Amino acid sequence: MHRLAFFVGAWHCNGKFIRSGKSISARLVFEPILDGKFLLFKHDDEPPFSYHAWSEWGWDADSSQFVSTTQDATGHIRLFYSPGWMAKQIVWSGSDPKKPSDQQFVFEHLDDRSFRVSYSSKKDDSWLEVDSSVCSRTGTE
Repeated sequence: MHRLAFFVGAWHCNGKFIRSGKSISARLVFEPILDGKFLLFKHDDEPPFSYHAWSEWGWDADSSQFVSTTQDATGHIRLFYSPGWMAKQIVWSGSDPKKPSDQQFVFEHLDDRSFRVSYSSKKDDSWLEVDSSVCSRTGTE
């Protein structure tokens, strides 16, 4: 999991929804769990939005790729896969476990204290960006 160590700590994110231009902000926390085999990723939107989710990021030796399960406060679960860092990005692709992959998160390393995260959904075989935020480190936990 050392390949994901950059994310460990607390972050504050500011961004916008692409179509409406409406501002969004969130607090994120990444912490090692299960003897360092996984990262627990907690996402909490700030008002007026109310999206809250937990994800577990880990390495799946059987498929030789990273895997992420995401559970949110609406009761949904999603499953994502990533080959890991490619240049300065980690791309997670997935969806509801019973559906074809139609969602994507791109985490882009900007510098030692910030990253950009973008969420896209697939429509007609094209990725349409839904929102994007820049996250800045606020602490270690």
